[in-house]
Amino acid sequence: MDSWAPYGVDFFPVSVNALHSEILHRIATRAFQLDSEFLCLRSLKSGQIGPLMRGGLLDPERAGVDLGFLMVFGYSKAMEALAHLVAEASRGLRAGLTLCGFWDRSILVDESKVIALASENPLFDEETFFALFGEALEKACEGTSNVAYFAERFGYRRFAIAYDTDDVTDLRIAQTLFDFELDETRRIVGPAPELSFPPLMS
Repeated sequence: MDSWAPYGVDFFPVSVNALHSEILHRIATRAFQLDSEFLCLRSLKSGQIGPLMRGGLLDPERAGVDLGFLMVFGYSKAMEALAHLVAEASRGLRAGLTLCGFWDRSILVDESKVIALASENPLFDEETFFALFGEALEKACEGTSNVAYFAERFGYRRFAIAYDTDDVTDLRIAQTLFDFELDETRRIVGPAPELSFPPLMS
């Protein structure tokens, strides 16, 4: 994806991963079925892979060698549960939620809640992990529709999920209730007193 192109549209978010391996292609395909998306992979063995690496949208100016293992997926409840199970079964691997920034050179384009699978071990066994994760994805996706075709054909639009909530409606209701409470408090106790600053001493 070229700079300044909308990062939310990508016409090859799945097939680009086949350039690395067939298993990573399958993982990217199945992630869509769990309402998630494979965003990037960075490791000593594999290098930098994923649809967000092509346009430098993730860590565009990061230099140096990464000795550990990092794999990032878009957030969904189903993928969060699966990542937790796979991390428990993989030695030296941890899974968690984090805030991911999307950059265009030095400009922050957007931020999104993501799932990160990470290991500090430079000798992390990626092949075994990919096989385990691919198998777990296959089982989790049984009976779900394959949306990867639409991602390839029409371009999948990524969207940010607020970090503090998974449900925007709940967030709006909470804000409305807070505003209501504040207005009622003002009606009872009156407006906050306004005190002028004392004059500066000369």
